[in-house]
Amino acid sequence: MASKRETKGIELVLKGQIKAVDSSTFSVKSETNPEIGYKVRWNKKRWVCSCEDFEKHRKKCKHIYAVGYWLSLQDLQVGVQKTKTEEEPCPICSSSSFVIKDGFGESRSGFTQRLFCKKCRKGFSPKTGFEGAHGQAFCIILSLDLYYRGLSLRAVESHFQSVYGIKISHGTIYGWIKRYVESVNKYLEKDKVSSGRWHADETVLRVKGKHLVLWNLLDSEHRLLLAKHLSERKSADEAIALFNQGLEKTQSAPEEIVTDAAPSYVQAIDQKFSGELKEPLIHVQSSLSGPITNNKLERYNRTLRQRFKTISSFHSKETATTFTDGFDIFYNSIRPHRALEGKTPAEASGLSNGSSWATLIRKARKQQ
Repeated sequence: MASKRETKGIELVLKGQIKAVDSSTFSVKSETNPEIGYKVRWNKKRWVCSCEDFEKHRKKCKHIYAVGYWLSLQDLQVGVQKTKTEEEPCPICSSSSFVIKDGFGESRSGFTQRLFCKKCRKGFSPKTGFEGAHGQAFCIILSLDLYYRGLSLRAVESHFQSVYGIKISHGTIYGWIKRYVESVNKYLEKDKVSSGRWHADETVLRVKGKHLVLWNLLDSEHRLLLAKHLSERKSADEAIALFNQGLEKTQSAPEEIVTDAAPSYVQAIDQKFSGELKEPLIHVQSSLSGPITNNKLERYNRTLRQRFKTISSFHSKETATTFTDGFDIFYNSIRPHRALEGKTPAEASGLSNGSSWATLIRKARKQQ
């Protein structure tokens, strides 16, 4: 989840408060007084700003975050174009060696590149993952990115109207998010990783004014979220459901599971793993100051709760599931982690599915 400075930086981008002076210098208007502008520039190894906050703390201020996100949006537009021009294998022979460009075809989405396989003597159009989206790939990817970085659906709707002059309802934006989260989530289900130690913990979501329990399971070494489970109560059966999902995601059972002292975990581990493993599974009941804690997963849950602040309550269990599925994708595959040397948990785990919404959507479409 974005920090307060990062969130305010994103808001500055949405309000159009940034102007590029040159490739390494930007002018960012003050949030409180548009007449005042701060100079953000690249200084050898990092961005620096002329504002008081940066001068006092020497840390990234909201103006530096704004420039960083503005630059990422430019990369995002380029990334969408690349999905249309990368090498595409022939759908018949699966080879790209004999594929050539063959003019353009006209469709409801506009003009699209046509390709021709000289080996099969067949023409085809490349799959970008956005078929049927009527040329709105950039808007779709930006909606996904902004929503999971902390903006509400209505804030994303306002962004398109104020910055691009495009009227897109928050209902349409949610429809995009639901469609592409389901597609990418299905594509990522095939991945299996090795994990010797699991962390299990739970938090709560408000759905139609009622609290539901969200169970989470995290790999200790690479901080990859392995599984989650949404239930109406805390019990051993619900914890077992979480562990079953974890076993589907991993190559083998763990050697250790770290939890709090809740009885549901003790019962679930005993029922699920007792007698099934060659070596006894070690159940660590963590404490705040012990040698092994549950801090990694508790940190993830805090990140998740911070994101909930823009959502007072989900309208249904379905919308809650769409949100948590998408946030898992964002956390595991898109958001880099400082503790992992700038890698995503998926990259640190050896998975190579891509680290952008555009790449994940394209690969998910090709698998279908």
